[in-house]
Amino acid sequence: MNRTEQDRALPFGWWGHRSSPEQRLSIVDLLQEGNLDARAAAFLWMAMEARASVVVASTVEDAGKTTTLTALLDFLPADVETIYLRGWYERFDFLDSRDPSTTYLLCNEISNNLPTYMWGNGVLRLFESTERGFPFATTIHVNNAGEMIDTLSSFPLEVPRHLLANIDFVISLSGGSRSSKYLRRMMRIEVLNSGKEGVAAETISERDVLLSPLRSRTGRMIGVLTERFGIDRDFATGELARREQFLDQLQHADVKHEGSVRDALLDFAGR
Repeated sequence: MNRTEQDRALPFGWWGHRSSPEQRLSIVDLLQEGNLDARAAAFLWMAMEARASVVVASTVEDAGKTTTLTALLDFLPADVETIYLRGWYERFDFLDSRDPSTTYLLCNEISNNLPTYMWGNGVLRLFESTERGFPFATTIHVNNAGEMIDTLSSFPLEVPRHLLANIDFVISLSGGSRSSKYLRRMMRIEVLNSGKEGVAAETISERDVLLSPLRSRTGRMIGVLTERFGIDRDFATGELARREQFLDQLQHADVKHEGSVRDALLDFAGR
């Protein structure tokens, strides 16, 4: 069943301790609320379309990790099959029957807080699956890529550092009350690269505090799309600008219901 057919039906436990919201926030909702800007969203759109492996991270309780991850799923190609991992009960028995090039794995969280989350040997199995070409997305309670690397490579998980380099991006979030309003913000996008110790993080977009703008290294974003995903540099340059403009248009047209946004993204991809 592909993503369009299943309409991204989310499994039991996807939202952790919380009940599923009546209306999930779309990427346009997040843009309008200032969580991120259109350039960062356009970059993540192109990366997710190329089936990037992504981790959304925060130690702030209500920063919107699952909300952000769920919104990013609309950027996946329509013909990709999403497989939701079953936390402690996952046996990865699908690996030999699925094509990694048309499959995307979804893990709601890496932690030992709930049986529906991934922990123990399952985390190692998840990263071993990336060696077979399976991309994935998940969330984790850390502040940034460096803390994530330390957490996953240390006891009791002990994921080999060279496997952590198979993660493409770590997206760090934060949140807090400002002028009697609770703000949620994307604070940083980091790219993981193979380094001397197996993996190293490179920041390509960040903001200093909740109220400061998100500063993106556009040239480096284009370089990542070219080097990591094989997208032609000239095409990536023009397409990044075109998608940024399109997302701005969706905001101004107030197209933000997740179904409408998903339809608009699919229509854009089919042009």
